[in-house]
Amino acid sequence: MFDDKKIQKKEKSRQSQSLKPKTVRKTSASRPRKRTAQKQVVKTSLVFKLFMGAIIALLMVIALKYIIEPLISPNPLLGKWRTQTALGIMEIEFDRQSMSSFGTKNPVSYDVEENKVIVFDDTIKVGNTYKIIDQNTISTESGGYKTVYKRVR
Repeated sequence: MFDDKKIQKKEKSRQSQSLKPKTVRKTSASRPRKRTAQKQVVKTSLVFKLFMGAIIALLMVIALKYIIEPLISPNPLLGKWRTQTALGIMEIEFDRQSMSSFGTKNPVSYDVEENKVIVFDDTIKVGNTYKIIDQNTISTESGGYKTVYKRVR
């Protein structure tokens, strides 16, 4: 009986030892892998941001040019003008760098003075003087005939 008790104790100790967690061998922690996909996304977004910044800067420069230029050198001829002649209704339109009349558009340059504007046709190198009567009326003389134009709204 004494032997039976010893055997039972040994069996219990073996069972309790099997329930104990076994020691785990320590391993060195591995470093996380670098993800190249994330770097590409960062580079792409940086390039995209630079590109968009350049486009926005260019648009701002263009906008400032069209906002500031009229304030610095106003041209009272810009716009569409109409007159009634013996030949019928005639229209001319002045842009910043061109003039449209009789269905053709020609590049021009302007010499703005206090009460008159000289329009130089860059293709034929001829100038025509338009006298400013008021904000909505201009006149020009050509071949001894005076033509009065009214602004088209």
